[in-house]
Amino acid sequence: MSPEERRRRALATGLAPYLDADAVAEAVALWQRDYADRPCFSLQGYVSELCKRFDLAGRRHDLHLNLVQAMSLPDRRLAADPLARSDRPDAAGHPCTAAFQALMVALWEALNEAEASQLRLDQLTDLRRAGLDDARRQAMEYWFNHSRADLVPQERATLAALLNRSYVLLCERFGPVRADRLLKAAADQVRHQRPELASALGALL
Repeated sequence: MSPEERRRRALATGLAPYLDADAVAEAVALWQRDYADRPCFSLQGYVSELCKRFDLAGRRHDLHLNLVQAMSLPDRRLAADPLARSDRPDAAGHPCTAAFQALMVALWEALNEAEASQLRLDQLTDLRRAGLDDARRQAMEYWFNHSRADLVPQERATLAALLNRSYVLLCERFGPVRADRLLKAAADQVRHQRPELASALGALL
């Protein structure tokens, strides 16, 4: 188990008495996005944000203590990682999610490193304007930052809207002619390498 995974599991363990499963996943995704890369364990600020987000102000002390204690528990007593694929619906059962992932990865791989980094930054920034609820937005943010992981399955309409927004960003960044060429090449690559996703890909495009 990596230190990052262990910390997510410890957080999930400490949060479980206070939040339901979906809220625990949202809270751990919040940690992963905003706190995990800080030089020290920024627990006070994290707890403060959780108390505001989930209306837990009256339980702040207990929540903080529970999280501290969870960090020292042995591995066998930790909850499952709420961001791991094994703890989520199987993406293979959500072909639109798998198709979206494959298309985005093919698109990024068609660009040079600097262009791909800039496009992903554009996409991350745009998520704040996409009108998603917090759980969906945080799941997408986590995946854009950790694209080797599996995206939590999302509704087709959400993915289609995000793909359309990504196409607009492509046009703004590279111009419509190159954007069309890049998207077509990425889609063709997915159809060739993952023919079982062709129908789902067609539903997104």
